[in-house]
Amino acid sequence: MTLSLHFDKGTIQLHGMADRYMQHLEGISWDERTNSYRTPAANYRKLVTVLCEKNISFQDHARKFSAETFVLKKNIKPRSFQSEAAEAWLSEKHGVVTLPTGAGKTILAVMLIAETGRPTLIHVPTIDLMRQWKEVLSEYFETPIGLLGGGINDTQTITVATYDSALIHVTHQGNLFGLLVFDECHHLPGEQYQFTALGSIAPFRLGLTATPERADGKEQVLYELCGPLCYEVHIDELSGSTLAPYVVETIEVDMRPGGA
Repeated sequence: MTLSLHFDKGTIQLHGMADRYMQHLEGISWDERTNSYRTPAANYRKLVTVLCEKNISFQDHARKFSAETFVLKKNIKPRSFQSEAAEAWLSEKHGVVTLPTGAGKTILAVMLIAETGRPTLIHVPTIDLMRQWKEVLSEYFETPIGLLGGGINDTQTITVATYDSALIHVTHQGNLFGLLVFDECHHLPGEQYQFTALGSIAPFRLGLTATPERADGKEQVLYELCGPLCYEVHIDELSGSTLAPYVVETIEVDMRPGGA
């Protein structure tokens, strides 16, 4: 019986598993409810890579996307740090890029979406950001831009979703996208939001943020879900060239005891 992969509610089901395969596969567990082996959908890339390396034949019924050609309406002339960030991410096609606010993270994402050529789901924390992303993406791409959030349910080959809406849809749409972009990705390790990444098979993942550090110290969870920190530029490195000069000033405030 040939091994086959199936997407099911944010997981990969493996049918036709032989005992001899188990020594090569990690993160696989037996599900007594369905009499099949399962693994989180996020393990898809690692799973398929191992199967190919070990020459284990399999049928892939999990992936429901293919390569796309995204035509840009106008050329992008990236700044040097954007080119460096793109090159760093494209070496593995997964990882976190840290750039200061205003340094052009959205344009970097446009470049990488076009270069990767896979159906893409962009995650954003707010409806306002969802609309801003759609405006920029529509400016550069010929393809229609879908939206998930704010009462809109329109899935396209390039779609922008709030984290909340992506979480709702990942159990049945987690096999439709090959590239996930997480804007303000420091939100991703949250108890709920991380399932938007765990429940998707997308092999390519881009995290964008100005501040990957979290108060709860869960940065490592972010890197496990998106890939390692692959490029970082601090605000002081761009001040006066790309960004306007700035001054850091500390203002002390006396707090009343017991005050609100």
